[in-house]
Amino acid sequence: MAYMIYSADELTTLSAPNTDTKLFHADSGRYWLNMVTKDHFPGLRSEMHETEADVYVVLEGEGILTLDGEIIDPTTTSPGQIRGDGMEGGKSFTVSQGDVIIIPEKITHMMDSRNSRIVYLVVKEEVKK
Repeated sequence: MAYMIYSADELTTLSAPNTDTKLFHADSGRYWLNMVTKDHFPGLRSEMHETEADVYVVLEGEGILTLDGEIIDPTTTSPGQIRGDGMEGGKSFTVSQGDVIIIPEKITHMMDSRNSRIVYLVVKEEVKK
């Protein structure tokens, strides 16, 4: 099985010897874990985190992920957290079950599921510099 790894500046394929997906990290930084389900979600919500990196693991379904565009109507919702009503420009990828997406801090991102259903795990890491 092959998993896709997406970042803001490249698209590569990672060959995996089996279907187990494991995430290892030796740092003792702060982590958050969320499971997101979007089923034909009618709106577009874009976001950017100044000090948090995201890792998405797509568990089922598919969606269109856009990275590194301009947030429409940006609003600071809390320190270092910017959200908006969609995105202009950027790079878009169709993501589906088994894909792993790495989104570094300060990269705008948006998951479009207006025409699909997607379930994904989000692991957030506070990036310390």
